Amino acid sequence: MPGGLVNRTPRRFGAALVAAVGLVAALGACAGRPRPVAAAPTAEVSPAGALFSTIPCAETPLGREWSRLRGEAEARFPGLVMTRVEDLHITIVYIGEGWRVDDLERIRAHSLVGPREPASFRPEVVRFGRNNQVVVVELHGAPESWLASIVAEKDTLNRLGLKRPEAYDAAFRPHVTLASARRSPPDSADASALGEFRSWLAQRVVADEGRFTVTVGPDTPIRLWLAGTARPPGAPIYVDLAEFLARP
Repeated sequence: MPGGLVNRTPRRFGAALVAAVGLVAALGACAGRPRPVAAAPTAEVSPAGALFSTIPCAETPLGREWSRLRGEAEARFPGLVMTRVEDLHITIVYIGEGWRVDDLERIRAHSLVGPREPASFRPEVVRFGRNNQVVVVELHGAPESWLASIVAEKDTLNRLGLKRPEAYDAAFRPHVTLASARRSPPDSADASALGEFRSWLAQRVVADEGRFTVTVGPDTPIRLWLAGTARPPGAPIYVDLAEFLARP
């Protein structure tokens, strides 16, 4: 999960942003489907929202199994926030807020870091986060070369001043967040619910790990998403950057 992500209302930005001829086309190609095209933005424009690179997981075996289990999980653990299927993802590099549109090409060059060889992860259900406020499926078995390249690229982005440095920069632990406490740090009721949910989900993972796998490789799409933009009730929390930039 991206570190420190919160919902915030974005500032209105000018018509120059919606204009990005090469930028939106390039981002659309990365996402593997056509994207709307717009003209080059000014260097001054910096849209609101925390930027991060990610592997979407809704269409993985884990995503399909979570789609089947999520309703039951919400009924059993009403005090927790269950991740929408559309929001399931593996964060690769968290850029944060304050990014600039004219830096996006350099950000893309160092944050869309994919593995050079196929890998199928082994899932494990664990508590996660600075305050143990979430339950995730941690994904073991990532190629060491990929882990090292992500850490190296985060270091480069920090040196170039293109991202906000954070504690997670020194390592990369692939995971997919499934449930969150409503408060961080969790109170005693939250902590109890998180523990019970972790045990409930872990039993299902142990029973059939294949239903919770994620496989990645050189052709796996990696995208830039935004967190913290204004969203209508019931909508996915995260927004694809190319779609966001193409809005009128």
